[in-house]
Amino acid sequence: MVEAAMRTLDQRPGVQLSLRMVAKEAGVAAPSVYMHFPDVGAMFAEIVRECWRQMGAELSKAAVAKRYRTPLARLKAIMSAYVRYAMDRPSRYRLLFALSSEADHDLGGPLRPAYRAVIDSIQVISDGGGKLPAREVAPTALLALSLAHGRIALAHLAPAREGNSAAGVEAFVLETLDLLFQA
Repeated sequence: MVEAAMRTLDQRPGVQLSLRMVAKEAGVAAPSVYMHFPDVGAMFAEIVRECWRQMGAELSKAAVAKRYRTPLARLKAIMSAYVRYAMDRPSRYRLLFALSSEADHDLGGPLRPAYRAVIDSIQVISDGGGKLPAREVAPTALLALSLAHGRIALAHLAPAREGNSAAGVEAFVLETLDLLFQA
């Protein structure tokens, strides 16, 4: 069911995911979903958890992909992966924030594993004596993620507008990170 939901999200960006769509893509009758999940909410919660897991895996992969010259270069690689995930999979990315409960939206919940690479990279910058724009690791992580999330959201609202391509959004985020960490 979760794989069917992912296929539906990827094939039909911007679609409002429904139980019927997922069941149809999985090749089962809608009531069959209840054999796998106690209710529709549980199914959607699992889909959201899987999207967070996938994004976290992409960020972690970027963190260890190569030996970076500087801790900021590592952070920028991770934030590039964040932007690419969001821009390449807009429906999955939007789902992360549309269906996650408020209790899940803290760095101690499902977000923490997804954002661990960002937090760890900023910690390395701090430990190395680098100046953080928000002076502490957690607020700096939130600043970097908010910067990326806001720019991604603007691009998703007007994808045809100049600068709203994945490359344009990525360039904006990376240039702004350079400015923030030079201050």
